[in-house]
Amino acid sequence: LLGHEYIIGITVSIALISVIVIASLIGTFVPITLNKYGIDPALATGPFITTSNDIFGILIYFSIAKAILGF
Repeated sequence: LLGHEYIIGITVSIALISVIVIASLIGTFVPITLNKYGIDPALATGPFITTSNDIFGILIYFSIAKAILGF
């Protein structure tokens, strides 16, 4: 059986990979969407992507930790 250290490591690994994938999707589609609506992506993208990545990152991490660890 796996020890608690390995389960926590697996949880963090899955969460990091998920957050990186979601962040890259947000970083790709937000500028495209803003450009479609005529908003300059260079000005609006930075704060929006940073904030959304932080929020989604925490939500994803806690969701995966709750699912795997049961806290």
